[in-house]
Amino acid sequence: MLAGHFAPALVLRRAVPSAPLWALLLATQAVDVAFFCLGFGGLEHASLHDTAPRLVVTSGVWTHGLVTTIGWTIGLGLLARWRWKSRKVAVAIAIAVASHWVADLIVHTPDLPLGLTQEPAVGLGLWLHPVWAWALEMTLVTLGGLYLWRGVSVGRGRLLALIVGFLALQSLSEFVIPNPASFTELGISALAVYAGATAAGWWVDRELH
Repeated sequence: MLAGHFAPALVLRRAVPSAPLWALLLATQAVDVAFFCLGFGGLEHASLHDTAPRLVVTSGVWTHGLVTTIGWTIGLGLLARWRWKSRKVAVAIAIAVASHWVADLIVHTPDLPLGLTQEPAVGLGLWLHPVWAWALEMTLVTLGGLYLWRGVSVGRGRLLALIVGFLALQSLSEFVIPNPASFTELGISALAVYAGATAAGWWVDRELH
């Protein structure tokens, strides 16, 4: 899942207006940021395929395991509490972090570890049906965007640009951009997307009220 991961951030921004949108967007992808950084060091890895599923986590205990996701959720929630001195913001950030594993559970084939070893692993496998997976992500972003849209009166133009950007990103990734040739190439492109989304969230949040 790519753009669909950002949908909870849009919902949480309306539920907790004091939570910065850029931080919520980054939080939804925090475990993937860690995954690729660890991957560059050879500590985690994923195999890439030309047919569905195009990505399978082959070593992801530290970032994509259920147990470690709970750790990431608590740790980053506490960091947010220290940074913003707000329990509500901390809870919102924690939920955003946890949402990543839940979304991955829907689309991944069974490669999400339940414990501290790669097996046993779970995944409902929607990625085996690419069109349905794409439709789900488009729906999540659209509904999340509309929910936030209805809760603000200023900054709607920038918010619309962000939503359209996410929808375009998902469509291009699914139907136009070829699968990266290597894990390193995937990681670099993914981190660039996360950085861009975070910067865009900051830009939108400057006017969003």
